[in-house]
Amino acid sequence: MANATLPADSTRLLARWVSSLRFEDLPGEVVTAARLQIIDTLAVAWAGSKAESVNPVRTAISDIGGTPQARVWCFGDRLPATQAAFVNGMLAAALDFDTLHDRANVHSDGVVLPAVFALAEARDASGSQMIAALVAGGELMVRLGLAAQSAPGWYYSSVFGAFGAAAAASNLLGLSETQTLHALGIALSQAAGTQQPLLERSLTKRLQTAYAARQGVEAALLAEAGVTGPTQPLEGVAGIGRLYAPLDASLLEGLGQRYASLGMTFKKYASCMCNHAPIEAALRLRADTKVQPAELDRVQVTISPFMHRLTGAPFTPGDSPQVSAQFNVRFSVASALLRGRFETRDIAPDAVLDSRVLDLASRVEVRVDESAGRFGPAYLQIRRRDGREHTIHVQAPPGTPEDPLTEAEILEKTHKAFTQAANPLSDHAAGALIQALQSLERWPHVRALPH
Repeated sequence: MANATLPADSTRLLARWVSSLRFEDLPGEVVTAARLQIIDTLAVAWAGSKAESVNPVRTAISDIGGTPQARVWCFGDRLPATQAAFVNGMLAAALDFDTLHDRANVHSDGVVLPAVFALAEARDASGSQMIAALVAGGELMVRLGLAAQSAPGWYYSSVFGAFGAAAAASNLLGLSETQTLHALGIALSQAAGTQQPLLERSLTKRLQTAYAARQGVEAALLAEAGVTGPTQPLEGVAGIGRLYAPLDASLLEGLGQRYASLGMTFKKYASCMCNHAPIEAALRLRADTKVQPAELDRVQVTISPFMHRLTGAPFTPGDSPQVSAQFNVRFSVASALLRGRFETRDIAPDAVLDSRVLDLASRVEVRVDESAGRFGPAYLQIRRRDGREHTIHVQAPPGTPEDPLTEAEILEKTHKAFTQAANPLSDHAAGALIQALQSLERWPHVRALPH
């Protein structure tokens, strides 16, 4: 018995579209958006190269061995495609700086690009092939997120990411409709991930989407080799739509004519999206009022129930100070008010444990506006020691479709990330890589891209 809200052949229809999509089919606005998403995802991976857990994971994966097929971003070592997808997936997620489709609630690029980039290098694919594959997988993943009914606790970026990465990998490998269908079926056996690592502020939060990237590559390779999977992984009686989250018919609406994955959020800050409006409010208020930290008597931030659930707890650095900081609004507001900025260096462990930040974070009051949307608005009120009060509100986080970053801002973010990474590029090399990515569809070999 299939899911009552979906046609019995839903996965096959998706596989048909995925397997037939070519670069030449893509509207210009979709290509432009995909190109920027690739640039931004590489940028945040470079920025994440200094994050906690990166070196231990790289070492552990390298020690497994295997045929060197694809490069690890920023560092340049080469691993089997499945393992390169995993490590690059971790880098892309390390600082929670990657793009997000906020309505679908999925980080599609941080899952799909590591998968397709690794296979593009392993199979000597072109830039245009990689763009088409990214769109195929990203579109499927976003549609799953939009079609999912509420199922609190699952981490959709990894659960749906396994299918998005499998679709993208299948497209890049040129698999047939039937092979793609089997790849999606194989992905079902590996689709997993909950919000528990996030709620406990553990470093494995960064690995869940990395697992999905690797699983997608592996699923497509197995399907290419002739392995079969269930043909109703989404709509079947024991499929995703039954056991994980009910899926509605919007999954298929306008497929091939309307790209639901347009309108991605490009993050301005290396932090959970729930913190972005409060950070922006704190920075604007400090700039407008010129308030100094010593003048602060009281700080109060008002956020949505969703934001409060993920980031509203009292700030405790715990065993993973960086992750704890990324998922705490009290720390975020305190750091922004104290430093007048919110950059990647401000979530380094030493910066997180700064006694001044800890003191102010402990005094930030959090209130909940039950009528607020998922990521905003956010209201910030401060009172100075002399009794003066200042209030500001930010309706939507910067970088969202309501308040998008400009292309120039995304490229500035990228250049800074490339030149300040663990293995930094020179200004010239960073410029050359950005320029190459801006004309990616004209590159016949992804493996020839400068790095």
